[in-house]
Amino acid sequence: LAALNGIMPSFDRAVESLSQVLAITGRVLPVTNENIQLEAEFENGVRVVGESRIFRCKQEQDCRIRRVNLLPSRPKALPEAVEAIREAEMVVLAPGSLYTSIIPNFLVSGIADAVRQSRALKIYVLNIMTQDGETDGYDADDHVRAILEHAGPGVMDVCIANDAPVPPEIMEPYAKEGVSQLELRREDLEQMGLAVRTFPLLEP
Repeated sequence: LAALNGIMPSFDRAVESLSQVLAITGRVLPVTNENIQLEAEFENGVRVVGESRIFRCKQEQDCRIRRVNLLPSRPKALPEAVEAIREAEMVVLAPGSLYTSIIPNFLVSGIADAVRQSRALKIYVLNIMTQDGETDGYDADDHVRAILEHAGPGVMDVCIANDAPVPPEIMEPYAKEGVSQLELRREDLEQMGLAVRTFPLLEP
């Protein structure tokens, strides 16, 4: 992708070309074409720029991330991405790194509004585990609250969560890294106005 981005006229064209090379089903759109960096502010006031540095800084500071920002702030959204969101029948916020994969999309100007204004069913699929160096000690409502604090209300209707326990033999290496299974308290999410649906999402 980096190589294609260097020879194509824009980042979205590079993504399109890579999709063709890999024969990807469907259409992949970046939320913006602008060259941006991710900045994290921690609860102790420390700021750090760069996705890989955020992980290291989180471990060094041993405190939670207060907020993430894009530099430059509020980059312009790709019009095709906004249109796709507004025309979608379903918007799914997939499992992924909370502060470095999911939330940054909402910091692009126009994306949160497009999701909010869309008539699509808006679903957030919660992670099964916490993430070392990013969401240590978080539970399900911490994840949802962080998204809403960055994106504003109206960007999700339903939360889908795993309700199967992680087997001890799988859990052991995670536990050594301080990672735990994400705790879900249904009533906390329902008080935020969200529907909650749980399924056994672990592969046997």
